[in-house]
Amino acid sequence: MPLLAATQQLIRQVEQVSGKPVHVQEDASLKTMARVSPARGSAPAHFLSYRPGTQAVDYLVAYQLGFLVRLYSCPAEERREVKAFAHEQQQAIEVMGLTNSPPDIAVMMITQIMTQLRTYPVGARVDQWIWKNLPELREQQEHSVRAQLTENASALAPEIRRQFPKPLVDANTSMNAAYAGLWGVLLDDARFSIPYKALGYGTKATALLATLRDVPDDPVHDNALIERWAELVGLAGSFHFSPLSCA
Repeated sequence: MPLLAATQQLIRQVEQVSGKPVHVQEDASLKTMARVSPARGSAPAHFLSYRPGTQAVDYLVAYQLGFLVRLYSCPAEERREVKAFAHEQQQAIEVMGLTNSPPDIAVMMITQIMTQLRTYPVGARVDQWIWKNLPELREQQEHSVRAQLTENASALAPEIRRQFPKPLVDANTSMNAAYAGLWGVLLDDARFSIPYKALGYGTKATALLATLRDVPDDPVHDNALIERWAELVGLAGSFHFSPLSCA
């Protein structure tokens, strides 16, 4: 489907800052709504895929492109991504209370929480930028965000929370609470945060959101932002930043 002019302009911006083309395509095998694979090393292009039938395609594509803009706006030596050595992954398994879980389940849970850790704080920067600078995408952005808020809130059900170790639940819920707080401000709707505050996550959400003010918005500080969130949710020391070209 044809992308809006604002999205196409963002594609050109990524191509300009990275020096490589962006290929956007449908992918029926995607488990998420959209995914981006940055060009590593000698790779010829960035590949951005979205699931057929996905609503708010332009926003979802723009959101993924926003990560690339921030990544490639950094000097080459500062372009890094979150990775984990075996001992770091094991530490995460232990601190998240997954030691007694089947190994494959533990690894899957850690992969998911680490994905949330690396995307939520930087994603907040991306979302704020889109909201401010691409008003033509606001309707799609709000549609997608409200769907995400609803999905996140569904995980607050007691029957779901008791299926997982408390440290893991707390880390996930704290980041979801911060997401709700951010969008409560942007959409002027404090109700998003009510269930999280009721469960005691208001203070942690406030601390996570405070890092968005304390850490400079320049993309070179994105890794520091991730580290601050890691400290607050108990995942410090469970990963490292690997040069993109070596990934």
